[in-house]
Amino acid sequence: MRAIGLFLFLAFGISWALAFGAHRAGGFEVMGAMPALALMSAYMVGPSIAALVTALVFDRGRLGEALGFRGFRPGRILVWILAGWLIPLLLVVVAIAVSLLALGEAPADPVAIATAQFEASGQTLPMPVRDLLLIQLAVGLPLAMVFNTVFLTLSEELGWRGWLQPRLAGLGFWPMCLLIGVIWGVWHAPLILMGHNYPGMGWSGVAAMTVFTILLTPYHALARERGGVIAAAAMHGSVNAFAGLSLMLMTAPVWPWNGILGLGGFAVLAAGLLPLWFFRRFRPLAGAR
Repeated sequence: MRAIGLFLFLAFGISWALAFGAHRAGGFEVMGAMPALALMSAYMVGPSIAALVTALVFDRGRLGEALGFRGFRPGRILVWILAGWLIPLLLVVVAIAVSLLALGEAPADPVAIATAQFEASGQTLPMPVRDLLLIQLAVGLPLAMVFNTVFLTLSEELGWRGWLQPRLAGLGFWPMCLLIGVIWGVWHAPLILMGHNYPGMGWSGVAAMTVFTILLTPYHALARERGGVIAAAAMHGSVNAFAGLSLMLMTAPVWPWNGILGLGGFAVLAAGLLPLWFFRRFRPLAGAR
C-alpha cells in the first residue's frame, strides 16, 4: 500500500501540477496548438516518472520485471503488439458505424470535409486533397501508431499497466480493471475540464471520460497480461491514432455520438468485453484470475 500510495501521489501530483500551471496561464483557449501538444505530452509523462521512482524505491534488482518489460517471449510480445494495433481499429470503425446508425446518417465524404477545412484556413496545398488524405492514411497513421507505441511505453503505460497493474492483480482481473479504469479516468480530469476530448462538458465530460477508460481498461490489461507493457502501449497508441477517424467520417462528431468517445463507442467497448471474458476463460495464463 505504501508503494501504491507513493505511485499515485507522484502520478497525479506531477501531471496535475502541470495542468494547474496551464490553467493559470489561460488553458487551451489561449494556448497555440504546439504549446497545447507540448503540455499534454508532458502531462502524460507523470505516470512514468511515478513508476520509475516507485520501482527504484520498492523494486530494486527487478526493474525490468516490475515495469512489464521482462517475463514475456519475443514472439508473444510481437503477436500482442500486432493485436494491440488492429483491435482498436476494429473498435473505432464499428463505433463510428453505430454512431452513424443512431443518427440515421451516411458516412461523410472525408475529401469534402478536408477541402472545406483547407479553404476556410486559406492554405494552399501542393497536391489534391484526395492524394493528401491517401498519404495520411497510408503513411501518417502507421507512423502515428509506431510513434504512439514508443511514446506511451515510456509515459502513461509504464505507470498504469507497467507498474500498477501487477500490484493490483491480486484483486482479480475484473476488479483490478475497474479500479485502474477509475484512476485513469480521474487522472485525466484537468485536461477534460480544459476542453480536451469533451469540450464544454465540464464535470460531465470527466464522468464520460471515466466511463470510457473503465470500458477500455480490460483491453489494455489483457495486452499487458499477455505481451507486457509494450503490447499495452501498442493498444493505447492505436486508439489514439485511429480515434480521429470520426472527424473524417462523421459530419458532426459531438457528444453523445462522437465515435469511440461517445455512446456508440461505449456500447461497442462494452459488447467486446464478453468475447474478452471468453478468451481469458478458455486461454488462461498460469496464475491469472
